[in-house]
Amino acid sequence: MNSLRRRLLLWLLPATFLAGLMASVGTYWGAVIELDDLLNDQMRYLAEHINVDPGERIVLKDNGNKSSPLIDDNADEVLLQVWSAGTLSFTTSPALSLPQPEQTGLSNIQVGDQVWHTFVAQRGNKFIRVAQAQNQRWEKLAGLAVHLLWPVLSLIPLLALFLWFGISYGLKPLKTVAIDLSERNVNSLQPIVSKELPGEVKPLVDALNDLLERLANAFTMQKHFIADAAHELRTPVAALSIQVELAQRATLDEDRQLSLSEVQAGVTRLTHLTQQLLTLARLEPDAQSPDMRNVGLSALCKSVISDQVRRAEASGIDLGLAENTASNVLGDPETLRILLNNLVDNAIRYAGAHAKIDLAVRDTDQGVVLEVCDNGPGISVGDRERVLERFYRGNNQTGSGSGLGLSIVQTIAEQHGANVILDAVENGLGLGAWSFGYW
Repeated sequence: MNSLRRRLLLWLLPATFLAGLMASVGTYWGAVIELDDLLNDQMRYLAEHINVDPGERIVLKDNGNKSSPLIDDNADEVLLQVWSAGTLSFTTSPALSLPQPEQTGLSNIQVGDQVWHTFVAQRGNKFIRVAQAQNQRWEKLAGLAVHLLWPVLSLIPLLALFLWFGISYGLKPLKTVAIDLSERNVNSLQPIVSKELPGEVKPLVDALNDLLERLANAFTMQKHFIADAAHELRTPVAALSIQVELAQRATLDEDRQLSLSEVQAGVTRLTHLTQQLLTLARLEPDAQSPDMRNVGLSALCKSVISDQVRRAEASGIDLGLAENTASNVLGDPETLRILLNNLVDNAIRYAGAHAKIDLAVRDTDQGVVLEVCDNGPGISVGDRERVLERFYRGNNQTGSGSGLGLSIVQTIAEQHGANVILDAVENGLGLGAWSFGYW
């Protein structure tokens, strides 16, 4: 059962019927008590206002009221007996034999299968008994119960009809939201107007608006990313096409080998750019959250140095670990390795031949700091903020980078709650990248 309207009806109708039934039962028992007291008062009234003369003639006391509670219509409902000296001297039903009364007041007497509710009053040596069959009382009460329950039962269909239309009206805002969403196209991510909506529906619409906002941001970032990636890929692909064409047209082996070398270099740059783009796409804010655990930064530095040392030696670069403080941080080992690899890769590309690159892990009062420093030409002060943007390479165009390395570093640092600081080293030359600060 997927209908919300039916679910509400299945809960509301039985609950309403049960409430009506409980109210009727409460009224019924209240009426039972009142009716029982009323019948007892009638019996007491009859017994106390009847006089028996010496001739055993039954008369009522003169109480100023000409009407009598003992009339012929009640002769089959109320039994009247007069006992004198242990002998039944008068009865309204000679066929019915009740035992001699032994005490005054209210009591129940079992005669065969019938229970009689009696009241006995004493006048000298005479006992006057007024009795009524218990089943006659229950018949009156059963009739009262029918009159109480019938209105409740008869109102159930009408109540169901009102509930059906009432629930439909109450669910109308949900239908309005559904129609609004169904009429939109894939590019319509504007928020749903929630000002006129009921308080129960507003949290759902607010959650949808939050989702639409996040989707709009994600689509915008994706569009920018695709546009930037297409722009950056266009140049190396065009260069490759030109070099391949030159190699095909070359008549001399030297020219052909030179073109093929350029093709190889272009393929390497394109591979690097593609890898960086895939890494950046995997680090998007809406991507899957990284697996955080304790990571030893010193061991990570040694592993990255081992991976990059051959590239560094090929350019005559001195790559090493200057300061080694055993520090653990909470992070994702894979993305932290990407961060450190990008910093070292940038340093190797732009520091120049015979440069020196030092890695360091230090514990400070402000937290753990991961540092990569070189003595190369560095980055101008005006470009230090912009190089963290995608595809921005600054004024130094001598390297073969993609302009994505430091942007990836910035993204990973943000995921780990850290800061990236680019500054000159102590002698004013080169570049120091302080990649992590856990505050």
